[in-house]
Amino acid sequence: MNNLLSRIPKEYWAYLALSVWGVLGFMLLHKIPYGIDEGAAHALLLVWSVADDVVSPIVTFGLPDFRTLFFVPVGVLWTGSVVAAKVTTLIVMSIVAWSFHAWRQRNGDEEGALLATGLLLISPLILDQIDAISIAPYLLVTFALGAWSDRIYRESPQVFGGMYFSQIFLCMVCTTLHPMGLAYPLVLLWGWYKNPLDKKQRDHYLIGIGAAVLFALLLTFGWRHVSMFANPIRALSGLLMTAGEMDVWRWTAGIFMLCVLALVIWKQAASLWADFLGRVLLLAFAIGLLTGDEAFAVVALTIVLYWGLPLLLSTDTRRGFWGQRGVALVLIFVVSTLFMILDRGHYETMLTGELSARDSLIKALAEDGGYFMNEEAAATQPDGQATEQSAPPVKKRLRVASQWPALTMLACRCDALPLPPVAKDSAALLAMMRGVDYLIFDPRNPANSALSYNIATMEPGKMETVALRPGGVIVQIKAPVQIQQQAK
Repeated sequence: MNNLLSRIPKEYWAYLALSVWGVLGFMLLHKIPYGIDEGAAHALLLVWSVADDVVSPIVTFGLPDFRTLFFVPVGVLWTGSVVAAKVTTLIVMSIVAWSFHAWRQRNGDEEGALLATGLLLISPLILDQIDAISIAPYLLVTFALGAWSDRIYRESPQVFGGMYFSQIFLCMVCTTLHPMGLAYPLVLLWGWYKNPLDKKQRDHYLIGIGAAVLFALLLTFGWRHVSMFANPIRALSGLLMTAGEMDVWRWTAGIFMLCVLALVIWKQAASLWADFLGRVLLLAFAIGLLTGDEAFAVVALTIVLYWGLPLLLSTDTRRGFWGQRGVALVLIFVVSTLFMILDRGHYETMLTGELSARDSLIKALAEDGGYFMNEEAAATQPDGQATEQSAPPVKKRLRVASQWPALTMLACRCDALPLPPVAKDSAALLAMMRGVDYLIFDPRNPANSALSYNIATMEPGKMETVALRPGGVIVQIKAPVQIQQQAK
């Protein structure tokens, strides 16, 4: 038996390990249309609308980021399945793990790459990003593919060959995903400017990269689904703790991780900058400080694991066990235990069906207001009540103006539109809301302050607050028939 096992190639063991991780990861995923990233919901709905040839308000939102390309196969084969999109994200993350491990192994860090990959895959932040179909796995896979494409092209250059256009296309994909995606085209530009194979090819790359980035920004109008200037300490605290309000423990965890990051970057600055993938991650981290979101935390975690763990591994036999592997062994045991405890908490939360404040608000709308009775038929009767001979009330499809239109449309299966633009007064707002049944938004968001003020100063009876929750508010817009009935 031992002889048989020893003859199995190591690659097969790696595939088996990734398959086991994929099955366990699938068990930790929510199977409901909640908790999904707004940009992912936008991309999924667009693919489903095209696949089923269905007219949908989603086309009015503009083009989503290029995650849409990854969703095309599952969108066509399994239209309407959110689980299929999550499985796709799971597969993409396994490709990220394989690519980063192979890259670091080829650069001479076999042991550190193996340990870093294992910790990356069991990280609760990574599982949360997969569950949300977030940008982070797709951003990392484009970084990895870009690094491999650059290496392959430089080893066997071919002017206007497949690798050239692959890199130009990856520049477009990265740019649409996130501001940190600009790191790849910028590093590629810098590499061809400082170390070109020849002047002609350098000019081809400079022009091609510049045109691709500009075209991508104009195509998607920037990053609509990415929030800017969030607290990076909060995002970094998510590496060690579950989501929650910023308290002293979260501040401590976030500052601790920031110090660890600073130490790793300071110690490994030369190694990071000498490596193409390292340069991309380093520049992405710098850009990500301006966003401070979960994707930024994933990039930070990748740097800490793949460049921080090698600092704890030594080949000097004079240092003894603790000097060579002891500290690393203890740290890996503590971190992996913490990660698995958080993963178990994620699984228990999934079993209980607990949702975030935003998703609970959307669920309330989906369950209680998905369809409402059209009272026009009853209102036309002399006494205002429907008779036995009258037509039964019909159900009217809900139309909602939402702060999260794609996710609202996905969860409620209703027509959703973005929130209205700023109106000069309440009357102007009501005129813009003609045909809309509900408003759902977070009044504590500074961007919605004008909308909140117009609703608060509106004439009584025009709108009614039907739900006020930590995640936001649901406001019903009264139809003329409803207003007349209330007046009677």
